[in-house]
Amino acid sequence: MVNRNFLVMGIFAGLLLIFSCSGTIEPQRESLLDRNWGRSYESAIYNQMVNPDAHKNLNPVTGLDGTSAEYNVDKHQESFKEAEPKEIVNILKLQ
Repeated sequence: MVNRNFLVMGIFAGLLLIFSCSGTIEPQRESLLDRNWGRSYESAIYNQMVNPDAHKNLNPVTGLDGTSAEYNVDKHQESFKEAEPKEIVNILKLQ
């Protein structure tokens, strides 16, 4: 009788061990980085094939004027500063 109980408990423990570890492995999901791996290299090669004489164009790249660019740079640098702690105001008065 005791041997039978140990056998049943051993089988139960083995099944418990097998089933407890079966759901822990997550399937690999393809990330955005995996899907686009090497895309910038491929586009650079393609652009060189489309316009092989691009290095001869010495015209400056036009974009933002100086005032707008300076504002954007200042705004970017301000974003790294720590915000001042805001004052907490309690409206409810507990008695």
